[in-house]
Amino acid sequence: MVLIPEEECGEGEEDGGEEGEEEGSSSREWLESDVVNGFPLCGFDSLYDKYCERMLVFHKMIAQLMKDPESLNMSKKSPRSASKLASTLRSLSFKRKDELQEDCEQLQQQQSEDDPYQTLETAYVAHVSLSWEALHCTYVHLSLIVAAQPDNPTTYSCAAQAFQQFQVLLQRFVENEPFEHGTRVEIYARSRSLLSKLLQVPTFQVADKKDNTEDQMEPSIFAPDLIKLLEDSILTFRLFLKKDKKKNSAHMSTHGHTGSSIHHVQSSLDKKEAKVKELFKKRWKSKTWPPTMEEVQLLFALIDIKVVSRVLRMGKLSKEQLLWCEEKMSKLDLSENRLRRDGSPILFPC
Repeated sequence: MVLIPEEECGEGEEDGGEEGEEEGSSSREWLESDVVNGFPLCGFDSLYDKYCERMLVFHKMIAQLMKDPESLNMSKKSPRSASKLASTLRSLSFKRKDELQEDCEQLQQQQSEDDPYQTLETAYVAHVSLSWEALHCTYVHLSLIVAAQPDNPTTYSCAAQAFQQFQVLLQRFVENEPFEHGTRVEIYARSRSLLSKLLQVPTFQVADKKDNTEDQMEPSIFAPDLIKLLEDSILTFRLFLKKDKKKNSAHMSTHGHTGSSIHHVQSSLDKKEAKVKELFKKRWKSKTWPPTMEEVQLLFALIDIKVVSRVLRMGKLSKEQLLWCEEKMSKLDLSENRLRRDGSPILFPC
């Protein structure tokens, strides 16, 4: 059940040149790599559905606050506890669409009692975390399809258009942000309330229409072409993360555990980030897509770390969110001076 569907237009990407041998070795790398371990090859549809459901819940939180004129003056409001919000989010089970609707209505009623900025920050950080999981899983899943079926005739023109739109929306946000008023959270909330596809990862499992004669005039987009577009989308997402200015604001969580727990996770994160950057600098000096599997995993680890770092900077951090950060970091093993990364997905808690 894709709750925020994707559509619209775009085109393909550039080609390589000497792709024959490179794709063969790349395919073997994917099939033999650690990335496959724990990855839900058969459960992608279910994972994507859950992603869309959670994105919708947090989108409704943003939309509700943006409709309330009083909540727009966020900087003038004094901060209040978000514990009721956290407990409500944890109770959401995403069982059925009608139950989800009821839960969302209860959540929206409760929002008026919470600090609006912290509510928006929760929604923004959730969207960032969820979309990275979806973007990463899409890339891995499609790469495994190409590795297993290199001559797959399936075309992905509709999916390519959707991912082009995903990339363009992120690029425009980054370009316009310096000229907007407010913090990243406030700017994102305003933008997302107008553009529901902002940071919304589309599905690649969209069948192309065979009967449209106009579409037949366009060059076909095959899985390797779509992967190149996904690579550009991931690099754009990384830029979006890097432009999120640092402000450490998490001192005490909604569950009352002290900042020492956060500092412990932050310390571990800083050490791993330094190590990953050290390994990365030895191999990859370009801003283009890394050429080897090992370097791709280093790039993914850096994005993992950036996402976790942003979660830790939240003004209010729940116990579940902190545990999510710890579990996410535990998937990065940097012993023996090399990276072993568990790429299996963990959706941000609700």
